[in-house]
Amino acid sequence: MPIKWPWKNFARGRMQNWQDLLLNNLPLGICLLSQTGTIIWANPLFSFLTGKRIISGEEHPEFLHLPTLRNSGGKYLFFETQELLGAEEQVVLVTCQDLSEELRLYTKERGYLPVIAFAQIDNRGEVLKDMAEEAKPLLLGATERILREWAEKFGGFITRLSDERYLIVFLQWGLKQAEKERFAVLDKIRALELGNEIPLTLSLGIGKGEERISKLGNLAQSALDLAQERGGDQVVVKYPGKVRFYGGKSLTLEKRTKVKARHTAQKLKELLLKSSQVIIMGHEMAEYDSLGAAVGIFKAARDLGKKAWLVRDIENPAAEQLFALFPEELGEYLVRAGEAIRKVQEGTLLVIVDTHKPSLLPEPELLSVVDKVVLIDHHRRGEEFLDKAELVYLESYASSTSELVTEILQYMGEEIKPGKEEATALLAGITVDTKNFIYQTGVRTFAAASYLRSLGADPLVVQKLLQDELQVVLQTAEVVSKARILYGEIAVSRSSEPSADAQLLAAKAADAMLSIAGINATFVLWPFDTEEGVAISARSNGKINVQIIMEKLNGGGHFTVAAAQLPGSLEEVERQFLNMLEEQFQKSKEEEA
Repeated sequence: MPIKWPWKNFARGRMQNWQDLLLNNLPLGICLLSQTGTIIWANPLFSFLTGKRIISGEEHPEFLHLPTLRNSGGKYLFFETQELLGAEEQVVLVTCQDLSEELRLYTKERGYLPVIAFAQIDNRGEVLKDMAEEAKPLLLGATERILREWAEKFGGFITRLSDERYLIVFLQWGLKQAEKERFAVLDKIRALELGNEIPLTLSLGIGKGEERISKLGNLAQSALDLAQERGGDQVVVKYPGKVRFYGGKSLTLEKRTKVKARHTAQKLKELLLKSSQVIIMGHEMAEYDSLGAAVGIFKAARDLGKKAWLVRDIENPAAEQLFALFPEELGEYLVRAGEAIRKVQEGTLLVIVDTHKPSLLPEPELLSVVDKVVLIDHHRRGEEFLDKAELVYLESYASSTSELVTEILQYMGEEIKPGKEEATALLAGITVDTKNFIYQTGVRTFAAASYLRSLGADPLVVQKLLQDELQVVLQTAEVVSKARILYGEIAVSRSSEPSADAQLLAAKAADAMLSIAGINATFVLWPFDTEEGVAISARSNGKINVQIIMEKLNGGGHFTVAAAQLPGSLEEVERQFLNMLEEQFQKSKEEEA
């Protein structure tokens, strides 16, 4: 026989309790008032949202005239008031909701969050220096007009902070439109020809993704610094955890000053003298620029009376050839990658040369155990960066890190006396990275080479260091013979023969292919034999920025010299690379159109 539950009796006895429970726990603030503003009843949430202790019988006439939307302590409260006709008297019902999250999501989706940008003319002084006086105002006026029109086009506000720096504030929808146009303002300013022999270039640092203005400003400043360190003429958009790059189409002009080089030299000298010992480390599979710079710093540390260690790869033919030039005692201070950490003691100074990416170091564990770090590099700064450094000397305007170290040695004092071996090593580094003084050279490059020659640097020895074994010549020649021409100006080739020296061989083949008539950039893919993966080496004559292309593959480098390493088979990597190349050149065509 089915059981009969006394629902009616249960409901009558419990109804009032359920009503109280419901009203007190609704996600809605509720308050009942008389026509004069006397509190009849309010649930706890209404009291919490309004920030007032509410007691029945108290007078709160201000509740009768609350604004619909009110900002209270950073929260956006929505109030709604309506009159209710009860059995005995009219009462007023006031409800309250916290719409902070809804409004935040709405403004985010609609692109109403603010964006801060700093714009800076990269080379104002250099451009104006050789211009006629009457032409200077025309160029500067045209530059500011283009920048203002661009900012206003996307609903932005712009104000000048100095002769070469501007602050721009706009909303995220404006940034989205500017990104679709790939910041055409850079091209417009670069195209100005009003009596200037050198193109004027602009850098933009943009901060987004933060609701606090102070944090947006910090992001924008950091983005501008990054754009400048990468050579200028580009846009860096930075938001928490991500960075995007645009532009970077032109070669950078030399902007270093001897004042900065002198200051860096003195600061480095102080750090060396205060250290208990020094460890010098370049990047993995170090070539002559990295090796030459490391040898130069090693000599400075030794001349200052400090014990110093050189970290070397387990296998590196270039290192073997270079170190053979030095006296036998140098071998006592060479330490293999993976073993240098055992040499660390209190007060150890680590000097990193020719890279700013921890992932490219042969022994990155050293970063977490040494007391202080010095960074000297000439590559355009990428998203990955060594953030633990007492001294950073990163100059993308320099031809090579060996050039930077050569200048530093000149300003460190008479105690530092590089010998002919160190001078030859540094000259080899400059020669390699400039492709025999053809690319990325400036007045300072030749001045550094002249100083090294005065110390006894031997160009004939450098030439011998750069000679290749017959097998290497044959391997690279075969790869060059298989080159394909894409887009009328790019040569691409690959080797199907894996090698432990894939990076080195790919670089040599890419260099050789650049001599083909009509070619502005070259790319060579070479598989490793020790692990699954492919090395990609890229070269340019200055008309195409290969660094940006390699960054798309998590690589990097310089405007004319760049590289990347990708996991996977040769076929998989080649497919990925060609798809990315197609995407890049399709974007270039759209921009030109």
